[in-house]
Amino acid sequence: MKHALALTLMLAAAPALACEVPADLGGLRGALLVQTNAERASAGLPALRMEPRLGEAAQVQACRMADRERLTHRGSWFAGLGRRLRRVDYPYATAVENIGEGHRSAAEIVRGWMESPEHRVNMLNRQITEAGFGVARAENGRLHWSMVGAAQRSE
Repeated sequence: MKHALALTLMLAAAPALACEVPADLGGLRGALLVQTNAERASAGLPALRMEPRLGEAAQVQACRMADRERLTHRGSWFAGLGRRLRRVDYPYATAVENIGEGHRSAAEIVRGWMESPEHRVNMLNRQITEAGFGVARAENGRLHWSMVGAAQRSE
């Protein structure tokens, strides 16, 4: 019991996640959606819709990566994508995540994702219908990118 209380106090006292967000975050997110949908259209797939909760989950991950200055699909306490989506109250049937670091523009990161076989599969996933994007600048100046694509679970 003492250990659980100490852990709870440590978590409550943990500093807020430092995150520098580019001034043009909205424009970057829009460009990411346009670029992603252009790739999907080229493959004969329907366009994705922007979903704010997915954007929130993606931004949290971009901030965590920028804060640590490293790529990872895990968040705090090894939380994966499923936990992040539950935290933003998104009832998903399927979900995918792409991350990247160091690319200077939306076109550059989307091109990078499309050139990577694993990321390409996520970009062209027929099951996803919505997307959200996150971008954060690390202390070293490098941008960290996150895309979350998903489809809601039917209730």
